[in-house]
Amino acid sequence: MGAITTRKLAAIAGVLFCLGPRAASPCAAAPDLHAQAVAAALAHDFSDPDLNYILLDQKGQVLASRWEEPDKEIAIGSLIKPFLAVGYRRTHNGFPKYRCIGKKTCWLPRGHGVLGIREAIAVSCNSYFHQLIANGGPGFAAPTLKSFGLEADGQTESGHASPARLANAYFELASSLRDDAVGPVLSGMAMSARSGTSKAVHSDLPDIPAIAKTGTAPCSHTKKAPGDGLAVVIAPADHPRVLVLARVHGRPGAFAADVAARMIAATEAKGGGR
Repeated sequence: MGAITTRKLAAIAGVLFCLGPRAASPCAAAPDLHAQAVAAALAHDFSDPDLNYILLDQKGQVLASRWEEPDKEIAIGSLIKPFLAVGYRRTHNGFPKYRCIGKKTCWLPRGHGVLGIREAIAVSCNSYFHQLIANGGPGFAAPTLKSFGLEADGQTESGHASPARLANAYFELASSLRDDAVGPVLSGMAMSARSGTSKAVHSDLPDIPAIAKTGTAPCSHTKKAPGDGLAVVIAPADHPRVLVLARVHGRPGAFAADVAARMIAATEAKGGGR
C-alpha cells in the first residue's frame, strides 16, 4: 500500500473515532498513531464492500469502523437474545429448561432437544426463546432492554438497535461479569465461541478465550439477499480488550463470526486492544 493511501486511511480512522458513540466530545482527542495504524490495516485487510464493522477497544471507544449511518437503527435478529435472557433472569428466580422439537419452531429442523440457557445461547435456539418469552410475563424484558438502549420486535426473539448502540450494549454486557443475571448468558456466549454457532472463533483465536453471539437479520441492502449475517465477538472473555460487531451482506451469522474473530486476531497481533 502506498504512503498516501495509508495516510488517507489513517485520517479516515481518526474521523470515525471522533464520531464514535463514546467519544468525549467531537474530535476532543484523536487516536494515537498506533491506533490509526491498526484501523488502517483493518481497512486494507478487510476491504470486502459487503462487510460492515465496528471495533471497540478495552475502554469501549471506537478503534476502527466501516458502517454507513452507525446511529441508524437496523434489525439485529438473534443478537437480542442475550439481553432477553438477562431480562428474564432479573424478573425470575432462575432459568428454565425447554425442549426444542425443531420443524417450524426453530432454524434447526431436527430440533436441539432439551436445553438450558447456556446451550440455548450457544446454538441460538429459536424454540427456546419462543418459550422463554411466552412464559416470561408481560413486558418482562422491557426494563433491561431499555437499560441497554435496545428494543424487541414485539413478542419475538428478534429486535432492533443502531449498530453503535448495539456495540456499546455488548460492551456493557461483557463488563458485567459479577451480575448473577449476566453470568450464565456470558457462559453461553463462551460456549457459542467454542462449539456453537460461532465455533469458527475458537479456530481463529485458539489461544485467546472469547465470547460470541451470531444472528441473522432481513437484508436491508439495495441489492437484496436472503438475509445478512451478524456477529459480536469479544476477547479475551474475562477482561475484554477488543469487541467487534460485524455484518456481512448475504452470508450467515457463522460467517460473520469468523470474519470478526479474524479481525480480532489481526488487532491483537498489532497490540491494538492494548
